[in-house]
Amino acid sequence: MGLVQVATETVTSAVSTLDLIGTTTNDVYMITITGYIPDTDVNDLRARVLESSSANSTSNYDRAMKVLRADTTFQNLANTNETYYDLTTSVGNNTGEQMNGILYLYNANNSSEYTFLTMENVQLSATALLIGNQGGAVFTSASAVNGLQFFAGGGDIGSGTFTLYRVV
Repeated sequence: MGLVQVATETVTSAVSTLDLIGTTTNDVYMITITGYIPDTDVNDLRARVLESSSANSTSNYDRAMKVLRADTTFQNLANTNETYYDLTTSVGNNTGEQMNGILYLYNANNSSEYTFLTMENVQLSATALLIGNQGGAVFTSASAVNGLQFFAGGGDIGSGTFTLYRVV
C-alpha cells in the first residue's frame, strides 16, 4: 500500500473555505490536516462534499464520534441531517491550541453509492487539555464527489495544511 499526493493547500492567512479537489477514481483517499487553528476562538472544523467542484449544502450529512478527553470521561456525539460534516469538537486559537487529524474518504467517485469517511484527530487546548476524536460520517445521497470543502464553524480557517492523497 502506498500514497500518491493529489492536492495540498496551506493556509497562512485566514480563508473562509478551502477546497481539496481530485477524488477522480474509485480508490480510497486519505486527507491529512496539520496545524488547524481557527481565526476566532472555539470553532469546530467542518466539511462538505464537492460535486463538480461545488459544495453541496443539503441536509444529507450524518456523523457519530467518540470524544476521548484527558480531563473527564468520554463523550458520544452524533448528528443526523446536518448541512455539513462536523469533524471536531471546538478548537481554540490561543497560543499552543491546534488540531491535527487524518480522514479516509470512501466511494467518492462512485455516483451510485453514498460517500463516507472515517476520522481521527487530536486537539490541544490552551490549558494543555488533550482531546481525541474518533468516528465516521456519511453523505446520504448517491453522487459523484470530486473533493471536500473545509470551513470553520464560525469565522475563518486561520492556519493549517490540508493534503489529499490517493491510497494505492
